[in-house]
Amino acid sequence: MKLALVGTGQMGQAVAREAEAESHEVVARFHSDRPFLDASRSDIEDADIAVDFSLPELAVPHLRRCCTWQVPVVMGTTGWYDALDEVEALVRQHTASVLYAPNFSIGVAVLSRTLDHVTGLMDELDEYDAFVQEMHHTKKADSPSGTAQMLAEQIVDGLARKDQVEPEAQHQRIDPSAVHVTSTRAGTAFGEHTIGFDSPFDRVALHHRAKNRRGFAVGVLRSAEWLSGRTGLFTLDDVLDDWLNG
Repeated sequence: MKLALVGTGQMGQAVAREAEAESHEVVARFHSDRPFLDASRSDIEDADIAVDFSLPELAVPHLRRCCTWQVPVVMGTTGWYDALDEVEALVRQHTASVLYAPNFSIGVAVLSRTLDHVTGLMDELDEYDAFVQEMHHTKKADSPSGTAQMLAEQIVDGLARKDQVEPEAQHQRIDPSAVHVTSTRAGTAFGEHTIGFDSPFDRVALHHRAKNRRGFAVGVLRSAEWLSGRTGLFTLDDVLDDWLNG
């Protein structure tokens, strides 16, 4: 594959290293000194796909441009999901190809699938109260992480006694119908997510800790390979479904 990297920060660099190791080629790079929104179609005419790890406020404009140019894009930037309806309309209008995920770790995808099964059990056990904790490095732009938000929303969908996600610090008693998401920014942590179910008797927890950025980069490239030849709006769940069914 020939890739255009939109955003050359730590994740963009990790994708570039893994792409080179797998004999793919990065044919264009865009960053703060060479903004993607200043590019012309000819600047990425050699690219088979764009990979975006930029900034939340740039995600939708970047997606709009990729859809208009019909350049397939794997979107790793988070913090834009409130505009998902707009992006879905763009994909339909331009018969475009977009695959997005808050986290491209295959391990996190498995964790998410596991959570669906666990909430089905915990829905019958009212004494267990659910929460999500996440920790990332100090350079991460958004808080809570998109992954933590996704996991908390899964809990809300899976537990009848929960109807909202609460990502803010609580200075009074929390609403019992809320799933509290707490965030820590410290050091160089690649990403840790814990889903807990606490009761008066014990605590059940699911935990994922990324050891390095290579796992995310591998997930990005596998997703890019999967997206080739497809049109529509997809998530990592679609990739996992295809693998499991295949």
